[in-house]
Amino acid sequence: MYERRNTPGRPPPPVGAIAASRPPGEIRVGDYMFLNNAYRRIADMRSDGTSRRTLIFADHLPLSVGQSTVTYRPLTLP
Repeated sequence: MYERRNTPGRPPPPVGAIAASRPPGEIRVGDYMFLNNAYRRIADMRSDGTSRRTLIFADHLPLSVGQSTVTYRPLTLP
C-alpha cells in the first residue's frame, strides 16, 4: 500500500571531523561547512565588524556568517 522512498541523505563528514555549533568568532580556517551538498573547507576569512565573518572557500562563493553555525573541525586543528 505505502511505498518507502529512499531519499539521498547527507554524505558523512570529512574523516575525523567533529560537528559543533560555533559563533562566528570561534570559526577557524581549516574548518568545514556543508554547503550545496558538499563539505567545503574554509580557506580564509575576513572580519565584518565585531560579530560577523565572511568565510572564503576555494571552491565556493564567500559566505557571510553572523550567528552560530554548524562547522566540522578536524581533530588535527589546535
